[in-house]
Amino acid sequence: MNLPNFDFEYQVHWINSPGYLLAKVPELVQHETIDSLQKLETGEIEKVDWRSQLKGHLQEEWKLPIKPHMSFLMESLGKQYCKEFNIPLEQLFRQYTTQEKRYDLKLKTLWVNYGQKHDFNPSHCHSGVFSFVIWVQIPYDLEEEVKRYGPNTNETALFFFDYISPLGKHVRDFVPVTKDWEWRMAFFPSGLNHGVNPFYTSDDYRISISGNMYLEEFDS
Repeated sequence: MNLPNFDFEYQVHWINSPGYLLAKVPELVQHETIDSLQKLETGEIEKVDWRSQLKGHLQEEWKLPIKPHMSFLMESLGKQYCKEFNIPLEQLFRQYTTQEKRYDLKLKTLWVNYGQKHDFNPSHCHSGVFSFVIWVQIPYDLEEEVKRYGPNTNETALFFFDYISPLGKHVRDFVPVTKDWEWRMAFFPSGLNHGVNPFYTSDDYRISISGNMYLEEFDS
């Protein structure tokens, strides 16, 4: 069959599916956080068990005080996230409130996770607008972890994000957190499901810091 040549018009429409930011934690925030962890260990900061607020299968998760440098970093990353993924702050706020008021992003909850061998965090999401995880101590070598059960089970010890693709497929995006990821972090929408697989080759702690950001009404 001979078909005639003809012109046709079309438009391209991408389905918007924002992801996450990876960042290096500034030294000022590192020093501030280390000070809080040391005071938690010596009892200068009261240990408030935070496990009842969380989904993790861990023996130790403690609330941390929110310090100025940490707050500034997270509020800045929240605004940068909106810029990188082309989400106006006003649009973001309208997703969470219909009230005609002015809001800003504020870090409201902060805690530390002490994960031991075999501990894990099942896929879950957080409350709030944005969440994050900072890797403070990675006690294992990821290559040795993979060797434990072979290359066909190379999800061992990994951090991951879970989401449904625009085509309806379940996707798991892995973050290969190794020793050189200490004091690096992931910043992401609180509704994005994520989790942490167990490790097996070390008796030391895997230590991470997590927190949630919420909308706070302007005082003026």
